Amino acid sequence: MGTYLFGNTGELLDPQFDALSSLLDAGTFARVEQLGISDGWRCLEVGGGGGSVANWLADVVAPSGHVTVTDIDVTRLEERDNVTVLEHDVVSNILPGNAFDLVHARLVLFHLPARDTVLRKLRDALRPGGWLVLDEFDCLPLEVLSAAPDDAKLIMRVKNALLTLLEQAGAELAWGARIEKALLDTGLHDVSGSREVQEWAGGSPGCRLLATSARQVRAKLPLSDDEFDRYLELMASPETVVSSYAICSAQGRR
Repeated sequence: MGTYLFGNTGELLDPQFDALSSLLDAGTFARVEQLGISDGWRCLEVGGGGGSVANWLADVVAPSGHVTVTDIDVTRLEERDNVTVLEHDVVSNILPGNAFDLVHARLVLFHLPARDTVLRKLRDALRPGGWLVLDEFDCLPLEVLSAAPDDAKLIMRVKNALLTLLEQAGAELAWGARIEKALLDTGLHDVSGSREVQEWAGGSPGCRLLATSARQVRAKLPLSDDEFDRYLELMASPETVVSSYAICSAQGRR
């Protein structure tokens, strides 16, 4: 089945959610707005994390719409008048069928060996005409654009170690690159997508995400304490620049 490498507990999750929100929320919101979301829509947010997307959806579909937000750990999610929080494992638990105008998942299926099965489950949760939206990473492009040679080698060592750990835990590193085809293969229509590679400077949300990810698996990284401390310094230094993981998004309609 695989194991989610970055567990949903511990003090490091809040910085991770903050970095992900700062990095990805604006793009997610823009894509969903283009679908025509409005008052009255019923939405499912899978893997709600820190709750930023669910809270935004709740505001957009109010007053008569509703958002169901799920995660395996719901301690950071907040119920509201039009938000239901559901402790839920999307792999093993049932979702209602033909129930939602919008289903959104961000950086969820990437981690799941059963991602294709889960994708069909998300499709079946849509009402006819409803939209499924995925935001995922293709982790392979990240490269160092600006750093001293030894520092660049260290950054790439950490990247490769993190990607190895992710693969061992069941992630598909290039999943983002095939999400449009995956949506088409499920029988969805009006499928389109986008792919963006950014420059992440030290201290940016992207580099903060890389640093927090490394902290969460510190014990598994083949680095000395000095090397690890240097890596964290590099992720905070504006003189460091890396090309990001590819940020891939796709949507399709049932």
